[in-house]
Amino acid sequence: MNSLLEPSAYYSDEIFNIEIEKIYNSSWIYLGHECEFLNNNDFKRVSFKGNELVVQNFRGDLKCFLNVCSHRHSRIQLDREGNRPFFCPYHGWGYNKDGIPSGIPKKPLFNYSREDLDCLKLKSYEIDRCGRFLFARMDKCKIDLPSYLGEYFEKLDEISNAIYEKIDVNRFESTTNWKIIVENTLESYHVNLIHEETFLKLGTSGMTFQFSEKHSSWITSLKESYNAKSNQRIYKHFSNDIDYFIDGYEHIHIFPNIMISSTFGKSFNISRVDPINSRHSNFQSEVFLSKYHANPIIEAFKEQLINFNRKVFEEDKAICEEVQIGSELSIYSGQLSQEEERVLFFQKAIKNYV
Repeated sequence: MNSLLEPSAYYSDEIFNIEIEKIYNSSWIYLGHECEFLNNNDFKRVSFKGNELVVQNFRGDLKCFLNVCSHRHSRIQLDREGNRPFFCPYHGWGYNKDGIPSGIPKKPLFNYSREDLDCLKLKSYEIDRCGRFLFARMDKCKIDLPSYLGEYFEKLDEISNAIYEKIDVNRFESTTNWKIIVENTLESYHVNLIHEETFLKLGTSGMTFQFSEKHSSWITSLKESYNAKSNQRIYKHFSNDIDYFIDGYEHIHIFPNIMISSTFGKSFNISRVDPINSRHSNFQSEVFLSKYHANPIIEAFKEQLINFNRKVFEEDKAICEEVQIGSELSIYSGQLSQEEERVLFFQKAIKNYV
């Protein structure tokens, strides 16, 4: 099968700007999981080309704003995530849960009326939930979240309620177009060479794909040494009151840039690709566990899992950056096998916009 995207789709500034305008600014953007915002003043930044959002916990109310102070344009939260009151680090302007300035140093010098303060309200974004997952509606998105997620809404609801704790965040910038990173996650054809010492050892196989709207998934069994029974020494320490279970490994792509995977419903990885420009992207991988009973075996399992995921994505980063270089030299259209059907499905979705 011929690839539907020409090599220029991975480095053209014109195409990139169309994608941001027609795809990202018309989508629901994944923000995080409720377990990341348990405490007052917990926050998290989410960024992509032309936008930087911040989710903030205001005494139990989660709000999403453009992360820019309406006074003199400083960013309000500078770290990627943390716990800090919602005030600007430049001049100290603080904002309430409605985004209205509520603490202004030397306020009498401004002579603001109540109406003036209302006009200085931060730009806000609607938050909706799929279970315990949080999404923000972008300005040009015309459909509700259940309609956007379609048949995957129920699946994500179940996964979100199975997640208990985040144990790692891995972030890096890649000199790669965002679509190359997404496409790399959608096929296992590269695993034999790129992940010979990591992912290959899981023994994934098969082409059990599912497709719905713009989203897709793949579920596969794992080889005997990784099956659930073989890992009872570890999994017996996880809570039994979680309904979610898969017999192997599952990978879900939520268009345009979210990948959610799980092994036996015990460990989870949620990855997000945030476009910077046509040749650069930020990549973030978060590792979660379902509820467990703390002990040294679980702590060792956490360390092993974190190291495994970081190594896999390090390997992916290296090859994706080579693909980026090659795409700018290529004179070919590109080819896809049946094992790369999810890549083709993703490209069809892209072509609907570009």
